[in-house]
Amino acid sequence: MFRTLQVLACATITSTAAMASTSNFNTTTNQLSASAYQLVDEFEILYSGENFYLDTDFDNTPDMTIPLGAPDYLGLYTDPEHYTLDFGSDLQPFYLGAALGGAASVEWRLSYVLTPGTAVAYSTIMSGTSTDNGDGTWTLDIDLGLEWPVNGMPVNEFGIPTGTHIAAEIADFTSFTWDGETLMANVPAPAALGLLAIAGLGSHRRRRR
Repeated sequence: MFRTLQVLACATITSTAAMASTSNFNTTTNQLSASAYQLVDEFEILYSGENFYLDTDFDNTPDMTIPLGAPDYLGLYTDPEHYTLDFGSDLQPFYLGAALGGAASVEWRLSYVLTPGTAVAYSTIMSGTSTDNGDGTWTLDIDLGLEWPVNGMPVNEFGIPTGTHIAAEIADFTSFTWDGETLMANVPAPAALGLLAIAGLGSHRRRRR
C-alpha cells in the first residue's frame, strides 16, 4: 500500500520483507554530554502496516487513524550517527526543528539530528518515560508504542498535506532497556511471539482510541 508510506517518509531507512522478521535494535552509544548519547550501530524496526496515525495539532498524540491494511514491514536505519538519545526532567519532542509546544513533557527522547555528534534535535522519533530498575538499568517506555518519521507525510495518494506529523505503530516492542552505554529494544523471544500469535494477541494489533 503506497510502498508503506514511502518507507516512513525518511530517506535514511530502507524496507525489507518482514513476513517472519523481528526488530533488531541493540546499539552501543557515544556519550556526548552528561545526558546525551549518539547511537553507533545500525538498527531495524518492525512496523505494523495495519494503520498509520495523524497528529494534526502537533501535540505528539494521534487524533486520526488511517487504515492501510498492509503487511508488517521492516525498516533498516543506515545512519545511526544521526540519532541522539537524551534525558531530562522537562524535555519537549521536536518536529522539523521546532519544539512541539502542545506536547506533554517527556523524560527521554530519541531524535534525528542534522549534525552527527550533537544533541540539537531536529525531529524526535520516539520519547516517553523512564523507570530506574535498581540494577544499573532503566526501562524506557515508548509513548503509545509509536515511531514518528523524521519528515512526516510524504507526497501521497490520500490527500493528506505533505509534512503532516504522522506516526507508525511498532509491531513487536514498546520499551527499551538502557544501561548507560547500550540501548536495546525489549523484543519478546520468538517463542513468546509465536504464543501471542496463536492466542490472537500479537502486539501490533493493540487498539487505541
